[in-house]
Amino acid sequence: MNRREFLKRAAAASALLALSAGCGGALRTRRKVLALAFDGLDPGLVRRYAALGLMPNAKRLMQMGSLRNLATSNPPQSPVAWSGFITGCGPDVHGIFDFVHRDPANRVPYLSTSMVTPPTRTLDVGNLRLPLSGGGVELLRKGEPFWRNLLDRGIPVTMIKLPIDFPAPQDRGGRFLSGMGTPDIKGSQGSFTFYTDDPRSLSDDTSGGIIVPVRDHGDNCYRCRVTGPQNSLIEGSPVMETTAEVWADRTAGAVRIDVHGRSFVVGTGQWSPWVRFAFPAIAGISTVHAIGRFYLKELSPKLRLYLSPLNIDPENPALPISGPDWFARSIAEAIGPYYTKGFPEDTKALSRGIFNDDDYYSQATTVFDERIRMFTHALGNWKDGLLFFYFSSTDLNQHMFYRTIDPENPLHSSVTPRFRNIMGELYAKADRAIGQALELLDDNTHLMVFSDHGFAPFNRGFGLNSWLAAEGYAHIARPEDRNKDMFACVDWSRTSAYGLGLNSLYVNQAGREPDGIITPDEKYPLLERLSRDLESVIDPLNGRRPVEKAYIVQDMFPGKELPPFAPDMIVGYARGYRCSWETALGAFPEQVITDNTDPWSGDHCVAPMICPGSLITSSPMPEGLALQDMGAVITRALAGDS
Repeated sequence: MNRREFLKRAAAASALLALSAGCGGALRTRRKVLALAFDGLDPGLVRRYAALGLMPNAKRLMQMGSLRNLATSNPPQSPVAWSGFITGCGPDVHGIFDFVHRDPANRVPYLSTSMVTPPTRTLDVGNLRLPLSGGGVELLRKGEPFWRNLLDRGIPVTMIKLPIDFPAPQDRGGRFLSGMGTPDIKGSQGSFTFYTDDPRSLSDDTSGGIIVPVRDHGDNCYRCRVTGPQNSLIEGSPVMETTAEVWADRTAGAVRIDVHGRSFVVGTGQWSPWVRFAFPAIAGISTVHAIGRFYLKELSPKLRLYLSPLNIDPENPALPISGPDWFARSIAEAIGPYYTKGFPEDTKALSRGIFNDDDYYSQATTVFDERIRMFTHALGNWKDGLLFFYFSSTDLNQHMFYRTIDPENPLHSSVTPRFRNIMGELYAKADRAIGQALELLDDNTHLMVFSDHGFAPFNRGFGLNSWLAAEGYAHIARPEDRNKDMFACVDWSRTSAYGLGLNSLYVNQAGREPDGIITPDEKYPLLERLSRDLESVIDPLNGRRPVEKAYIVQDMFPGKELPPFAPDMIVGYARGYRCSWETALGAFPEQVITDNTDPWSGDHCVAPMICPGSLITSSPMPEGLALQDMGAVITRALAGDS
């Protein structure tokens, strides 16, 4: 059966569901689908590690059904891909084109998936600002989720750690726990705090966190300020704070941490249990709850104490992380506190030198072990319908450890022997979860293991903005500001295009951007020229082409009226390349192509044909399926169409 015929049957299955509901109520079915999602699970690596005996459960599943390459989105970024899975549509419908969008009125970037909106009316009493209406968190993804069809027909749906669905859906009959896109308590995608009395650490680049200087005033106690969210109920929205007292015992190599009347002892190289923090917004009336974990990296001769990003407390959630509200609490009651932040592994701490590989891996292992406990709990409570469960570890750990399997990576030679086989260990861990799922298989249960994309090496960074400037598409007015973010150096009156985000290029369009200079009639010919020029770039270091394909977005969605925040071009990088770190935030360093010396050494923001996802199933599947098709595939399986 080919993909076209397969999807035709999937559509027929959906129609059957509707007919059944219209002729006598909800469809009764004993069929079950377990959809096990591993972000970034690469089909080439699955085949390699299965052949090496590291993935016996995946191999068994392939023999029962099939392993297929699963086409990803364009660009192959997780928010774009998972939005396609949820809706069965492309960015022209669901509206997510990149991790980062920009407001065309001012070119200011913002997170593409959700937005905090202030209350429309407030009551001011002294310095208090009490909300009377509106406000909250808005999901920016559009389109109809495939599971509503199932819920409307009485088929139970449970989606745990579902990406790009924060705030959590409140669909009647479903159970949802938000995953990727869920912020920390401060509203960011993760901001750690690092306390130290070592002055050498205070000048480090700590994007993704802050370094806080602390002192021992002679009593072996460090009083560490812990910052929470802004207090929007107080005029000026001051940041809420509390204090952790850290008592040092250098003889024992440990600290005692006192927070809100509770104490924890943490040894060097150890993690604290989850610590609860309370930030009173209005005393006795409103309190914001959060959880975090301390890691004592070093005590002697200097204190080096890490505090994780403060997660929303699942037992007292300040924001809607689950639907119904009680669902997040019920999981915490069963397995204990857990990471609610969408990106639980702290990759920024490793990239910025706060963590070394051992520190990072200890935290990543904690995340995976916690997720396995959650998975085991979910399997034990699953009786019928659809269970979707998502693992982030396969993605984030490949980002950080791809250098261990890629001899061309600039950091490959510095990998310690302990981490030479870390990628195989990661895939073996994923395989153990597949083994748990296999235990539940019967004649009425389908198991589908899939990913949103695969992986590729990231060895060289392409400075898209720097290239635009070098080729005359952008003009530098202030060379001294080239390395500053947000286009600080640009003369817009002489700039025709600019890059922002991970794969996006925009035309400086008259009437859309401020100081735009390219008319609508000039736009498409400019994009054609840009496409040819980008695909012709040669890396002088090795003679390779950094850009595999430059896609003109209006050609991707012919006849569609796209939103003004949509990019005009998607730059599909070649294997081994990605946009430079500076490009993502609008900087223009002098060098166009540079070595990537960040531990973040693997990526998937490349041309989509380079990094397909994986699809491993208990029943054979046709070639040519895409992640965007999987909602229809799941519906077909639950409808019993064969």
